[in-house]
Amino acid sequence: MYQLSAELIDRVEHMLNERFSDSIRVESAQELQDGIRSRVYRLSLHSQSDNSAKSVIVKQVKSTEREPYIPDDAIIPAWTFFNEWASLEFLAEGAEKIAPRFYGGDRASGLMIVEDLGQGKRLDDYLMASDPVAAESALIDFATMHGKLHASTFGRQDEFKVLREALGPHILADDSHTYEWLVPTLHNAADLLSFPIVQGAEQELMALKAVLLDPGPFFAFIQSDSCLDNCLYQDDTLRLLDFEGGRFDHVLKEGTYGRMHFPTCRYVYRMPNHVPLRMEAAYRTELVKGCPEGEDDRRFFNAVAEMCVYWMLEWFRIDPLPYSMERDRVIVAATSRQRYLLRAEIVAQITEETGHMEAIGAVFRAMAKKMCERWPDTEEMPMYPAFAGM
Repeated sequence: MYQLSAELIDRVEHMLNERFSDSIRVESAQELQDGIRSRVYRLSLHSQSDNSAKSVIVKQVKSTEREPYIPDDAIIPAWTFFNEWASLEFLAEGAEKIAPRFYGGDRASGLMIVEDLGQGKRLDDYLMASDPVAAESALIDFATMHGKLHASTFGRQDEFKVLREALGPHILADDSHTYEWLVPTLHNAADLLSFPIVQGAEQELMALKAVLLDPGPFFAFIQSDSCLDNCLYQDDTLRLLDFEGGRFDHVLKEGTYGRMHFPTCRYVYRMPNHVPLRMEAAYRTELVKGCPEGEDDRRFFNAVAEMCVYWMLEWFRIDPLPYSMERDRVIVAATSRQRYLLRAEIVAQITEETGHMEAIGAVFRAMAKKMCERWPDTEEMPMYPAFAGM
């Protein structure tokens, strides 16, 4: 058995016996991940009943000098841990099997137990392989599942709030969700690239800030970091993993993940042009079941344009432009400069197609031109291996 503390094993067995009304003991353990903020284990179990789980996943928060686990403070890692706890409890109440089932948690020790989904494939497994049909099908499943997630949670924000506030402070002590950074971020980039801001761009960003603060009909629960490795197939069904940022927010932040080529992810390559559009259509088909406003083309695609602009500016925060101006760097797959160029072109294109946020779209079109002039040796982002040669 992997060397877990006797105290942890006793606590897990006690929680599982309460959950399943059984006599369960831990037989063996496997460490799956030793991450920055938590450790994740798979525990094999022995029980008296066939109805009890045969294995579970245990997640335990790390408490370090730099990031201490303090349950009563709105700081990481407690904030992310409680987000995931509340998210899994919340999603367990829905009809759709979207995420692993939540079996129990211990607030004091920063411990949670969830369903073991097994060892199925993740979305990145398909994209990094060589079958384009299977990869495209998996991407459609990914988009469809997010549409189901959003559609099933409209109007349930008070329910989630009760669960989350019962665990600890839910407002993170930073300014990321005030969106005060939108205009300064644009100005800093424009100054760095030495070109003026197009008239009307600031007004569009102020309107974007208002939409982000009040998404109106597009307000539902989001996973928040819907990356290629944060999902897993269980048999033929894709389930979502990692809800450390789970919250109610503008759903098109996730609805545009395909179009913007996974803006918070490491494994970023290009997809054939038709694939993000198919993903968006599959997502929208599910979304409108809970959000009828999404059937209005103008309303939906204006929101798509707005969230593409949001993600472009967020990328300036995730990977500050001064670093890329100095030198390019590979981020697991595509380079930083390749991501800037691809996403700037996407934003310019969607704002032109919709006739919405055209001033800011023109800014990014000009930015892309300036970047190309500064970075003449930057090659076009390659395709995911599954789509290579297409």
